[in-house]
Amino acid sequence: MYQLKLDLYPYRSKTISKGENQIISWHDNISEDKDKICYHENVYVKNQRMDLEDWLHIKRQNLGKLTLEYFYSLLKKRKEDRFSFLKEFLTENKIVYETGSWESLDLN
Repeated sequence: MYQLKLDLYPYRSKTISKGENQIISWHDNISEDKDKICYHENVYVKNQRMDLEDWLHIKRQNLGKLTLEYFYSLLKKRKEDRFSFLKEFLTENKIVYETGSWESLDLN
């Protein structure tokens, strides 16, 4: 007999900001799965065909009662420099997090 396994934290994602102009396109989002909440800032530089991403991961065990909706609301109110703001917020509240970044070029 097989037992159905319930996933109490299915993957969810919310867009905070997205848009484009002649130079760049951008997309900021926050997501969660059963282990962590993640914030991503993506920028695509059109004339250089370069994709840049900064990310921040917070392990769920470090969050207490803070939720995806809480972080979404907090970041949505900010119009600029969300990444630094979130790092400061987490540091002030003694919440452990990891950050990273990467870039890639479209050579085609």
